[in-house]
Amino acid sequence: MRAPNEFPLRVSLIIPTYNEARVIHGRFDNLENGNFPKDRLEVVFVDGGSTDGTPNILKHLAQHAGFDTRIVSQTCRTGFNNAIVEGFAATNGDIICVTGAETEYDADALNRLLAHFANPEIGAVTGRERVRSPQGLSPRLEVAYRDLYDIVREAESRIDSLFDIKGEISASRRSIMAHLVEKPELSRKGCIDCCISFQAKIDGYKAIYEPAATYWETPPKSILDSLKQQTRRAATLIQNMLMFKGMILNRKYGYFGMLIMPAHFLMLIILPLLLLIGIVGIAALIVLNPFDCLPLLISLAALFAIAISHHLQAFLKTQLALLVAAMGLIVGIETQTFERIESTRRGT
Repeated sequence: MRAPNEFPLRVSLIIPTYNEARVIHGRFDNLENGNFPKDRLEVVFVDGGSTDGTPNILKHLAQHAGFDTRIVSQTCRTGFNNAIVEGFAATNGDIICVTGAETEYDADALNRLLAHFANPEIGAVTGRERVRSPQGLSPRLEVAYRDLYDIVREAESRIDSLFDIKGEISASRRSIMAHLVEKPELSRKGCIDCCISFQAKIDGYKAIYEPAATYWETPPKSILDSLKQQTRRAATLIQNMLMFKGMILNRKYGYFGMLIMPAHFLMLIILPLLLLIGIVGIAALIVLNPFDCLPLLISLAALFAIAISHHLQAFLKTQLALLVAAMGLIVGIETQTFERIESTRRGT
């Protein structure tokens, strides 16, 4: 695998901001301390009408940054996807990265991502989340969920191409992002960075997972906040998949279309529904026939397994989030502007 300094790539990071005064100093420090060559790095901040002084802080920090910095100011908050579209118009990089103001990359994360673009078959790369301070039930469930999630991504990378790009650490060829920002439907729904994997495959590339490209994230402190976050993510994943539903069972896209897309359709929509039907069915059997011990024993065994396994708890929480997300999409859940979970923000 070649290092970035062995081929001429310029990288543009797009970072949407909205009231990020608590964390933006840390993001600048994190980028300054990274090992990627600063003369090949530009960072475009897109501020969505912050009211906490974020724009002034950005201007001050930009004057002393060791990398090229640009600030795009929106008059009001118009949503994540619109911020990416406006930010992309201000970039010049060969590789486009989308990330968050609160995200903390490991020093070699960008190098790890960028090295893969020496392979002309690779169109997009994503990395691995590491949970900061994994104490308490909610952070432990996040770790367990990520363990399962990363196993799936490892397998998909080996089989063909990723279904889902992790928005906080993503890198794609400029042409892929250029095609995405042209899609008008993305101004209203979905998550543009998580659609990179679909567009990469349409454009004839692969999207892959690089576990050595890591970043740190602070998980929600409470189960309720974690469920809110996961429900929002689930809603955007379902929207993304439905926007690209023509790829499902489409031989043109190889194993991605014939195996990976159908598997995620089952996991995102069918499996949560079947689980709900199963739970309701067993509950009905217990109520209607209280003298039949088998449904009760099955329920007790399942509850015991769940009680001792964080992975099963994480799985059930994911299924609940998917069910809530599906119902939310039916009634019109908002996925572009949303309530921030403050416990995920670590101040400077």
